[in-house]
Amino acid sequence: MLGRLNGMSPDILLSMVISTDGLVIAHRGQVEDPDHFGAYFVEMQLVCEKIIGELRYGGVEEIFIRSQSGCVTVLPVFDRGYVACMSTPNLNASLFQMLAWKFVREIHGLL
Repeated sequence: MLGRLNGMSPDILLSMVISTDGLVIAHRGQVEDPDHFGAYFVEMQLVCEKIIGELRYGGVEEIFIRSQSGCVTVLPVFDRGYVACMSTPNLNASLFQMLAWKFVREIHGLL
């Protein structure tokens, strides 16, 4: 399934499914240490949840960060884990968001 997600855009460099405690369930793409990146993505999710909670904005539905070098996206798979992706800065964020949420719904049944 991750191969399909990566195949949706040549700009997607890495996609991962991560458990809520940071363990990498599956990944597709080039990454030296997937477990290290899985822990980073979960930590990013936790920090964002804390900030959003302090602002009383409710739960985090997704995280999207664009930098000069690329983009990082983290989407919760309901309460079962996360889908995280890294991409080039050229990623069409709106299209990716639509495709990624479709993928999250599909993978939810498998976790």
